[in-house]
Amino acid sequence: MEKDYKHTQYGVLMFVVFIIVAILIGTVAVAIIAEGRLAAAVIMICIYLFGVSLFYSFTVQVAAGKIKFWFGIGLFRKTYSLSEIKSTRQVKDPWYYFWGVKSIPGGWLYAIAPGDALEIVLKNGLIVHVGTDQPKMLRQVVNAAIKQAGKPQLLASPE
Repeated sequence: MEKDYKHTQYGVLMFVVFIIVAILIGTVAVAIIAEGRLAAAVIMICIYLFGVSLFYSFTVQVAAGKIKFWFGIGLFRKTYSLSEIKSTRQVKDPWYYFWGVKSIPGGWLYAIAPGDALEIVLKNGLIVHVGTDQPKMLRQVVNAAIKQAGKPQLLASPE
C-alpha cells in the first residue's frame, strides 16, 4: 500500500503582499486610534488577521482514495475522489494566473504561488490545476494511488 502524501507550501510572493498590507493597515490603525476609535482599529486588524489565516498556506493531501487541498486553516477546501480522475500531467501555469482560486480555460486553478502545477483532468471533462512546488512527486503519488485503488483487494481466507 502506498504511503499517504501531505505537503504544505507557503507562497513567498503572498508573504510579501501580506507584509505590505500589514504596514498599510498598521498605519491606518494608528491614525484611527489617534482619533479615539480603538474599536474600529481592532475590528480592522482582526479582519486582516482572519484573511491572513485563510490564505497563508496551501496544503495538498493524497490519502484514503482522495486528493484534498486547502488554503490556510482549511475554510476553503476541495476534495476529489481518485476514481474521478481521467489523467494527470505536470504543467507550468502562465505568470498572469498568479495565485488563489480562479477560473481558467476548461476548469479551475488552486495555487498559493505562480508556476508549477499538477493538471488533473476529471472524467467529466473538468480541468483542475493544483499549484505545487513538488509537481513531479505529487503526480507520481496521485498516479500510484490511482493504480493502487484500481487493484482488487485480496480477501483473507477463512481458517
